[in-house]
Amino acid sequence: MKIFPATSLRRLCPPLAGRGRWARGFTLIEILVVVTLLSIIVLGLLTMFTQTQKAFRTGLTQADVLQSGRVVSDMILRELEQVAPTYRSAVNFDAWYPNFRPLEQVLPGSSEKRTNMLEDLFFVTRRNREWIGIGYFVRNHEQTTGAVESPSMAVAPAPNTLSAGTLYRFEARVSDSRDPVTGVLYTPEYLYSLYVNTAYTNFWSLNNPPAAKIVEGVLHFKVRAYNTNSRWILADWGTNGVSVSGLQTNSDIRISGRVPGEVGQYRFYSNAVPAAVELEVGLLEDKAWERFKSLPTDIARYNYVTNLVGRVHLFRQRVQIRNVDPLAYQ
Repeated sequence: MKIFPATSLRRLCPPLAGRGRWARGFTLIEILVVVTLLSIIVLGLLTMFTQTQKAFRTGLTQADVLQSGRVVSDMILRELEQVAPTYRSAVNFDAWYPNFRPLEQVLPGSSEKRTNMLEDLFFVTRRNREWIGIGYFVRNHEQTTGAVESPSMAVAPAPNTLSAGTLYRFEARVSDSRDPVTGVLYTPEYLYSLYVNTAYTNFWSLNNPPAAKIVEGVLHFKVRAYNTNSRWILADWGTNGVSVSGLQTNSDIRISGRVPGEVGQYRFYSNAVPAAVELEVGLLEDKAWERFKSLPTDIARYNYVTNLVGRVHLFRQRVQIRNVDPLAYQ
């Protein structure tokens, strides 16, 4: 048997790790420290990525809402500036606050409230010998049954709780002619009747709806009319009215009974139209609108949007009416 010296055995069998100068590796504490640091770094990067993604999506949402609001406002104002007096008993311009419950939203950092209104708007324009009646109103239309959440023309004691809906556009045309079969005389007076039948009915045909969808998520749609002195019209005559003398019967202005300080009805006949119109449109963000639609009852929807003032985008513009007749304000 060959016997090796002790020094040779030490070369063949080095000491175990951690027991000599040849040991290599990390202790458990060092590994835990590294893992903790890496976890903190990963969580920080993940948080930064999440915040960046959230900001990006918020920017996209705001850009979409801003674009929709500007397009809708510009389209309506371009049509409003062409309002024309009919010089008849027909309704030239009508902005009316129907039987809806006003929506009050508390402003952030304040006890003040902003009141949202959903008004209906109708006006008449003219192209050559053709009269065009245009109407805008906010409604909720059930796409499967055809049911329309619409107020009646008569103001009921208990108002509807429509807090937001879809903006629809109505249009009809007549040309001062008589139908050869029915004998009906199609005059500007007929346009307002068609508008009323569309805006204040409980059912629309699914195959041929009488109004076109413009934009969804509208919870504020308000119109203000101004006279030739750039004053807000609050009465039929006087400094803040239409006729200065008070002898003309070409308007019917009524203060709202549900929203103090606001006008509940602008109605102009004969030679009278507003000298200027200011339009306010408030739109909900897409996610808030989707959540709104998923709620089961009108009361739940109303309570939901009461606290969403920060997710409402408000647009306000004013336009001068081209065809205003100065004699209506004398």
